[in-house]
Amino acid sequence: MAKQYQNVSYKELICYSDKNPNRARSLDSIEIHNIKPSQETQLDMLGLKGYTAVNLNPSGVLGLMACINDPTYYSLSTVSTRTQQIIDIATKLQQQTDELKNTSISRKRKKLHDLIGAVYNGTQLEEKEYFEIFNGLSIMCHIQFILMKSAVQEDIESNKQIGLKGDVIFSSDPTNWKSDVPVWIADYRARWVAISEQPIHKIIATWLSDIENTGWIIKWPEVDGTKKEIVEYLSLLPTWKETDLKMNKDILAVRLGRANCIKVFSSWF
Repeated sequence: MAKQYQNVSYKELICYSDKNPNRARSLDSIEIHNIKPSQETQLDMLGLKGYTAVNLNPSGVLGLMACINDPTYYSLSTVSTRTQQIIDIATKLQQQTDELKNTSISRKRKKLHDLIGAVYNGTQLEEKEYFEIFNGLSIMCHIQFILMKSAVQEDIESNKQIGLKGDVIFSSDPTNWKSDVPVWIADYRARWVAISEQPIHKIIATWLSDIENTGWIIKWPEVDGTKKEIVEYLSLLPTWKETDLKMNKDILAVRLGRANCIKVFSSWF
């Protein structure tokens, strides 16, 4: 049966309220706290003292590219100005994909072109596609990215955050990186980028070793070759032990890849 509603006059409402047995009760007062606007975040938890995580707005790979092109101009720009930058960058990058015909990613230039368009249109990328677009941009724009794919670690008993852990991914094989090419540390999903007045080149080797010791998983490149060939190189290192021969080839290949990367980064001191 449908509900029936009846108009009630103001005088009748006052009369009803006077008869209300709970009319003397009141709600507890609500304390209002002023919330500070979000600011740049220090990266001490990642071992990057002196570095600041600039939260990208708008976020995304194209926003990140706009920021690293000129961090100072980006920080002073309005969102509408940054949006125009993103439009210009997307157009330029898509045009540049035509120049990849004779590169190591010539077969991926169509995919890179489409990924740039997808990012511009706000399409959510799949996990592997973030690497694909960073890999393509690093080669096309001569930039070296270290990507932080973090996960918050929590203490289950206290339900408090106790730190950050996750994967560290290189946009390309670091053994081919050059000291005169810019290196940027950024969020894997392009939500922030690390900014500092000092280039990171001189601290990469020690920083990566330090965060690896705290639980971060560094995705070191694997070295191609037979187990015998890999062991020949590893056996020359001071960390080599005869018991390491029991390890399988895949583990040894990553271990040699790590040694080669640290050697490259250490040469930048």
